[in-house]
Amino acid sequence: MSRIMTIWLPRWPVQRRLLEWPELRQRPVFVCRRERRGVMTVVAWAWATPPRKAVASLPQPGGASRSGILRSRMSLSGIQSGMSLAEAMAVLALSHGSRACHIAEVDQDDPVADLAALESLARSCRRFAPIVAIEKPLPHEHGGPECLQVDVTGTAGFFGGEGPLVRTVVWTLAARGIHARAAIADTPAAAWAAAHHTDSLHAIQPAAVSQPWQHRDGLRKRHCRWAVVPPGTHRQALAELPATALRLDAIVAAQLRDVGIQTIGGVARLPRKSLASRFAPQLSQRLAEFTGERPEPLVVPCSGELPTASQAFDFPLLLRDTTQDDLVAVIERLLHECVAPLAAEGKGVMSLQVRLERSQSAEHREACAPAIIDIGVFQPSSSAKHLAELVKLRLARMRLPREIEGITVEVVSVGTAECRQRTLFGEAAEASSSQVGMLMDRLSGRLGRGAVFEPRPMADAQPEHAWAAVPPAARGSRSSLRSSSRSKPGAKRSQHDDAGENSPAARMTASMAAPQRRPTWLLPRPVRLETVSVVGSAVDQADASSGPPVRFCIGAQRHEVVKAHGPERIETAWWRGPTVRRDYYVVETSTGARYWIFRRLRGGSSSDPGFVAASRLGGEWFLHGTFS
Repeated sequence: MSRIMTIWLPRWPVQRRLLEWPELRQRPVFVCRRERRGVMTVVAWAWATPPRKAVASLPQPGGASRSGILRSRMSLSGIQSGMSLAEAMAVLALSHGSRACHIAEVDQDDPVADLAALESLARSCRRFAPIVAIEKPLPHEHGGPECLQVDVTGTAGFFGGEGPLVRTVVWTLAARGIHARAAIADTPAAAWAAAHHTDSLHAIQPAAVSQPWQHRDGLRKRHCRWAVVPPGTHRQALAELPATALRLDAIVAAQLRDVGIQTIGGVARLPRKSLASRFAPQLSQRLAEFTGERPEPLVVPCSGELPTASQAFDFPLLLRDTTQDDLVAVIERLLHECVAPLAAEGKGVMSLQVRLERSQSAEHREACAPAIIDIGVFQPSSSAKHLAELVKLRLARMRLPREIEGITVEVVSVGTAECRQRTLFGEAAEASSSQVGMLMDRLSGRLGRGAVFEPRPMADAQPEHAWAAVPPAARGSRSSLRSSSRSKPGAKRSQHDDAGENSPAARMTASMAAPQRRPTWLLPRPVRLETVSVVGSAVDQADASSGPPVRFCIGAQRHEVVKAHGPERIETAWWRGPTVRRDYYVVETSTGARYWIFRRLRGGSSSDPGFVAASRLGGEWFLHGTFS
């Protein structure tokens, strides 16, 4: 009996954009398609981190903030794919105010890029099983495919069983920033239905889903991201799921509602002759695929297949008798076999997998899972030696198995390699960007990929939030996307990019990035200055009209101010939560050092996240950064 695992990636078009541009997680993102007569319809949408305090601060009837948040979530769930962009914006404004519509990001639908990213993800999921297919979307569905079908018939035992396997899949994707739900059943249709209704299966299969946990709103809910339907029980286990879990179009679903049938079990109890005579042929076909009477083959995408190389040993290789250099030499030879055909096409490796196939003679079945080494680079690389060095760094940090039967190297994603003409007098005279990329690859291999990032200025008044850590590979991607969308005739621009480079947000970002306005080193949390003397009387020292400081102390060291520039008033809006009201000064001391200090003004919230232990009256001085 075959066992199929379905990996569902909800709102995949939005998730792909959030992976490429993490700064979009702070704003609602709409992926839209232009229909006839210029109407924009929503393909997918999401708001990764909505401001909870903004919802709670909206006027609620009866003063119940928690009910207001629940009502807001119910209204946001009303934004469905296929509705017009104007209707979706109206629902968003009703839930979070008109400010949310102004900061919303609207992007054009790009099904080709979505499918390419999904194919790349499917190749990386071959660590769980060799056969990974992409679902075929229905003609009536809005958007492209969002599910992967994996044949785990003979591979679940390598991971300790189907339960540990489905949890490992969800956790592995979550570590990459991908929200996924997975389920295992006998047929692809049954696994698809279970993956889309994992929250409803806890009452049917309590042991196959996660335990209930206390929600932060105080409501007891079950949030299950995985499910396992025991073999041969999918007809009974999934009988209470809605009939739409059979992937029916709107016409067939409406016909079932007219006769009072709402579940899969209700459809299965109908005579087959009645299904063929009273309903569209799609219903009989979907039911036969669900029960397994009609096969549903898994078609593995073969377009643009990336190279793979493997080495099988005649006898299990004991790693304790093998040096690391010998193991890396074998991997480097396999890497050269994969890189050579790509280099001939002008391409380079962006990410790859190295699988150490463990011996089947191990005592425990769960010990047979292959050891996976994921390698990702910031720039396309066609150097097998450089990739082998990255593999060697990862081998030194991981626990290797006792013995292996083979090594497999599989390229997951590729990119166009950069070709640059060499200088006449040698490479020492030029600062090659490829060398910088190799340095970042080595740092990420030793410290972890999350430790290597690029600080990018953001259009935010509060200094703590005026930058974002983005991968170096994402440099300039968002600006190029906006410029390309503006070049297309009739393309929809984002709500906050009406004026392009001359917009207020762009001017604010440029001004904050200027060296004379922001310090080189910003403290993680502002430090309170113990003793401060300012221009003005002692009565006015806590007032906003007081002048710049004359002297201040940092610990036991006393500083005399020679020059002061300011003040620069920074005040946040009400929808940001706690109010932040500060006056910043750039001061230069008698020793030549330059500091960035600020005074907290009256009216600022006592829960200002920038510092701790501040009084409500204001007037305290804090050190926030130093200039070089």
